[in-house]
Amino acid sequence: MTLPGVGRKTANVVLGNAFGVPGITVDTHFGRLVRRWRLTEETDPDKVEAAIAELIPRKDWTMLSHHLIWHGRRRCHAKRPACGACPVAR
Repeated sequence: MTLPGVGRKTANVVLGNAFGVPGITVDTHFGRLVRRWRLTEETDPDKVEAAIAELIPRKDWTMLSHHLIWHGRRRCHAKRPACGACPVAR
């Protein structure tokens, strides 16, 4: 995060994918889904990250981020979620 233009989200992506250091990448989709599933009520990305870190084993953080971001972009849209048919929500 000491590089210009690199924030916590980008740092977690790079560390997790390039160096195998687990990190939780909280973007709009990730935050929306974890709030929808009532895993946290936090809206600040740093607080969302901390809340989810307490619930999920560290080794799973990077892939959890990828899965939830993909799910939020491609399947679980903000305006028309299909919660009854959701394969992830369970």
